[in-house]
Amino acid sequence: MTRKHRGRLRWLIAFTAFNVSMVLAGASQASVAPFTPLQQQIETLRKEHDIPGASIAVIENGRIAWARGFGLADLASGRLVTADTLFQAQSITKTLTSLATVKLLAAEEIALDEPVNRYLTGWTIPENNYTKKVPVSFRMLLNHTGGLSNPYPDGCCGPGEPLPTLQQVLRGMPPANNQPLTVERVPGTRFNYCNGCYTVLQPALEYISQQTFPSLMQELVFTPAGMDNTSFDNSFFLNDTSTIAIPYDVDGKPHGRAPMRHPILSTGLMWSTASDLARFKLAFTKALNSGHPLIDQPLAVQLSIPSSTANRSLGFELGNRDADAKARGGYLFHSGTGNGAVSLSIISLDGNHGAVFLINKGPNPWLTTNIPQYAFIKDSLKLINTEDNWPY
Repeated sequence: MTRKHRGRLRWLIAFTAFNVSMVLAGASQASVAPFTPLQQQIETLRKEHDIPGASIAVIENGRIAWARGFGLADLASGRLVTADTLFQAQSITKTLTSLATVKLLAAEEIALDEPVNRYLTGWTIPENNYTKKVPVSFRMLLNHTGGLSNPYPDGCCGPGEPLPTLQQVLRGMPPANNQPLTVERVPGTRFNYCNGCYTVLQPALEYISQQTFPSLMQELVFTPAGMDNTSFDNSFFLNDTSTIAIPYDVDGKPHGRAPMRHPILSTGLMWSTASDLARFKLAFTKALNSGHPLIDQPLAVQLSIPSSTANRSLGFELGNRDADAKARGGYLFHSGTGNGAVSLSIISLDGNHGAVFLINKGPNPWLTTNIPQYAFIKDSLKLINTEDNWPY
């Protein structure tokens, strides 16, 4: 073959490859189903609220009726959010941690009211005048009455920052940037949302089970709930972000400290999809009402009834269909917020109606109580529950 013919052949191969890639890209875009009228209303809300991307799964009649992405997972590349896009679920994680806790304690015949310090090694909750009056129990950790300080002064570790060990966080030692965990009031006296409480559950569960927290959660929760796309992983996204929703700051730029990394996994570092979280909700309500391998019915009941307040159980908030806290509410829900992410998961007690929302834009600093991005989730929830006529 002459040099001239070889050159033409290389050009033809390159031209053909380019056209094939364009056809495949076009087919991929075309394969995205058009929005239903309801979904188009949600898409309009997303644009109005300036949310880059969202993943939503909706439960109707005890099954996932639909799940899809809205907007972009990556503004720079134009990559779309799909039903398979991974988000950090933030504090929705706590509902799964609470289930694993009561399940493990029951299996090991450990009472919820036992002092947690009996099951901690290397570090124990420091004794002070408050703990001398009342020791911190598992129940107090689960229902946010343990009174422990917050280990998240500014969200800790961005992708390029050194990752402390869990012991360093508990003790407040560098490279952790928090003060040592301490009890700040008499345990059990009042509800106060407590990231420190769910932090302490992690080393306690690891000591009791003699497993790492991720492996324990896989065994007790992810596998029986059918959550095949959920994990605790601090590193997979460091070199490849193609499967995740890029977290954005309030200015619409990638968050400088996200995806968040941290040795504390039990409070909010779970990677998941809206569909997987909906599967968890369905498995839990089936266990609650009729039975499911996820958890025994009596334990599911313990997780779903009021504990520290009239609308706060051991693992969930109780409220109405709009995710407003309400005593004797007919819905279980939990929201979450973190670096570049906001979330909500809700289901009716009978398991017939529910939804999961994950978005990739959040407040900064991440502990602020003013979260305008949450308005998109609440407005979308109202569209869904009105359209499908959820009972109050």
